[in-house]
Amino acid sequence: MEREDPWLARIEDTQGRVHGAGTMLDGEYVLTCAHVVEEAIEAGREAGREVRVRIAGRPDDAYPATVVESCWQPPLPDQRGDVAILALRSVVPGVPRARIRRTWQHDEIVRIFGFPAGTDNGQLVTAKIASFDFTQERVQLDAVVEQRVGRGFSGAAALAAGGEILGVIAVVRAPLAESSWMIAARTLYKYASAVLDEHLTSRPSRVLPSDWPSPQVPEVLDDPVQLALTRHLVGWLASGGPGGVCAIGGGGALALTSRLVGLTVPGYRRAAPDETVSGAPPGTVPQLGEVDAAVDATGRTTEQVAQQLAESLSLLTDRVTDDLSHQLEELGSPIVVVVTAVDLAADPGELYYRLLEPIAARASSIGVRLLLAYHGDPPRYVRSAVAASLGQPAAPAPPSDRQDGKTQFGTRLERLDRLVEEVEAAERDARVCREYVAPRILGAPPPQVAGAAALAVRLRVLRDTGSAAGSALRGWLLGELDTCEEAAARSLARARRLNAECTALLARRNRARGRLDAYRSEAAARGLIEELGESYEAARRLLYSGGCDLPLAELRVEEYHRAVRREIDGRQA
Repeated sequence: MEREDPWLARIEDTQGRVHGAGTMLDGEYVLTCAHVVEEAIEAGREAGREVRVRIAGRPDDAYPATVVESCWQPPLPDQRGDVAILALRSVVPGVPRARIRRTWQHDEIVRIFGFPAGTDNGQLVTAKIASFDFTQERVQLDAVVEQRVGRGFSGAAALAAGGEILGVIAVVRAPLAESSWMIAARTLYKYASAVLDEHLTSRPSRVLPSDWPSPQVPEVLDDPVQLALTRHLVGWLASGGPGGVCAIGGGGALALTSRLVGLTVPGYRRAAPDETVSGAPPGTVPQLGEVDAAVDATGRTTEQVAQQLAESLSLLTDRVTDDLSHQLEELGSPIVVVVTAVDLAADPGELYYRLLEPIAARASSIGVRLLLAYHGDPPRYVRSAVAASLGQPAAPAPPSDRQDGKTQFGTRLERLDRLVEEVEAAERDARVCREYVAPRILGAPPPQVAGAAALAVRLRVLRDTGSAAGSALRGWLLGELDTCEEAAARSLARARRLNAECTALLARRNRARGRLDAYRSEAAARGLIEELGESYEAARRLLYSGGCDLPLAELRVEEYHRAVRREIDGRQA
């Protein structure tokens, strides 16, 4: 049974003048924009930081409200921030609990109820979700009907068909403009998790906190390699750019990942000692809400892992195991997915090949950042996605290899840096080429797990640890450098091969088109166009439609050619 829509609210100053809209989260809290509250406070300066909230259906009551300081973020440069939650002085009974969904789909329709000038009772409009902005904090909404989002809608919630809050209107255009902008739900959560955490439709991880190792494990960050890896994984997960996949394993990989995931969950972070966050080295604490879905795969079947990921992302759960990568593609927002203890699952091979590899192979295209953690070393079939190996350091290198070690190490790092750039460019070209060819020609090679994201993280870890490494790490560094060079070379060769195979398919189809055009010209010169039209159309439909069966199309082209030759030879005889 569908739950009731959240109650609408109007933000007023102490004189009763309307400054924008809001949404009742429950009987105590109201979600809106900071700039709406600022305007109301400025207009009613004599009342301090107090505003009034009027609730739809109760027009005679104006409820005094003040800002929740832990959920207050005024507008920041570059169209960021602008989030506020108000606490009512007295609780309103009977208000339904609002639900906030962190994910949305391309072209999803939302409903917005605002208070433009001249509409004291408000106005309902609809809009279509388009795409994230450059900062990944706001989402463009495009108009779908004549009534559009305009002044007076700031602070209003954008509601999905089922009543979930997907965002809050922050920027409106001039009258008759086609677009407006909403603050994405994940952004709202980043700035106001203290209240909003209780209103999410799903949690980043449905695993109980007690099932994850405690975040108070200082030894994770005492190790220089794990410290560098933590810092760069935090940066990669927060990048918001193209997707990718990283795998780590051995040593403290599970503790490192569990700490990272745990500290993105407000309740989990609050349970940790203060020094876990305040005393952590710079760059090692992820943002709240950074992880969208996380699963500890220990002892779980592939179906259980898939189900948990789908529930955390508010996705359909029917046949999700074989369809999860396609459902992720339909999401409009970039997401972070973490699966830890992959090799301790009920069937690790099935988990990877059936569920994780289809996601990993498409991660770069669909905006998914996938982090996999292994108890032992990651297996060979995910080697291209390894961000760092945390196993025991390799034996010290022979003296001949250590001669002038720092200079040699620095030179190789610079060479590897250039190689990783080549890999990134080659994988991007291969991905674009395959995405063009696959819908047009059957038999396109499958997508591959790209290695650029993991290699970039791995390179940064090497650079950080190499600059201050003692003799104990020297052997590990040289061994890791060898492995990175080999992985980069393999990734580059794979990407170039994929590009070449897709390009060859396209060239082969174009040659078939060229032959068909040449044979038709020959038929036209002899007045055979209409007579051989059916044979020509059989070939043309295959060559100019999506999902071209190329061998069959080539056969039809050759059949048309023979038909043309038969008619010409028959007339000459």
